[in-house]
Amino acid sequence: MIKVYTPPPALAEYISCFWSLSCFSGDHTELVYPNGKIQLIFHYRKPFTEIVQSGMENPQPQYAVCGQKTSYNHVRASEDSAMVAAVLRTHSASSLFRMPLYELTDDTVKITDIFSDWKNFECGFNGCTDDITRIRILCKFLAQKINGIRSCHDYFVRSCVDEIRNNRGLSAPFHSMNRFGFSERSLQRIFRNHVGLSPKRYAEIIRLENSIALFGRGRSMTEVCYEAGYYDQPHFIKSFRQYTGLSPSEFEKLM
Repeated sequence: MIKVYTPPPALAEYISCFWSLSCFSGDHTELVYPNGKIQLIFHYRKPFTEIVQSGMENPQPQYAVCGQKTSYNHVRASEDSAMVAAVLRTHSASSLFRMPLYELTDDTVKITDIFSDWKNFECGFNGCTDDITRIRILCKFLAQKINGIRSCHDYFVRSCVDEIRNNRGLSAPFHSMNRFGFSERSLQRIFRNHVGLSPKRYAEIIRLENSIALFGRGRSMTEVCYEAGYYDQPHFIKSFRQYTGLSPSEFEKLM
């Protein structure tokens, strides 16, 4: 069972949402593909198992930071699994870290490898009996991570992310570059440090996200291909398979 929770106003600029997953009747395997966001995952029962494309299986850390993804894998949960996650907002995730976010891309690491003070909250979290109380503890932990000082780079990254999302990943954020007076080289460096992806890669993921949303509205594959801005169907199918491991028609059957 999946439940989604809205973050408190003080964290809404940094947290997109909290969500929880529990109550499995047996083992369950789910496709995980890039969505342009970083997540913090807190298992309070048996952790999930990540299954990479080679077939190798790796248990997730009990408490994990999941960086940006550039490809797909699968995650298996057992009937003993249960967790709460915080989904970070793309434009402000870097405010919680003291490292360039590209170092986390395509990786899942122990949260204590990055935030050693999680140990101060772990006992309280494990003693909780419901999601609301768990999320309150996570909010206290995350509030301590946020540096309230904003730089020009922070506003530039938000402008770029908003521009890419608003144009559905169809072009680079040229307006933001001109507005802030940054070169394309600076754009690449700043965006990669703050988001964990290049602007081009992030735009491709947003285009994928848009195409999946169009499938959800009942569009045909041909309609999705051109409404999402792909040059032709072969290009659409190749890009879709790169990020999900499935063709658009195969993916549509899973929805």
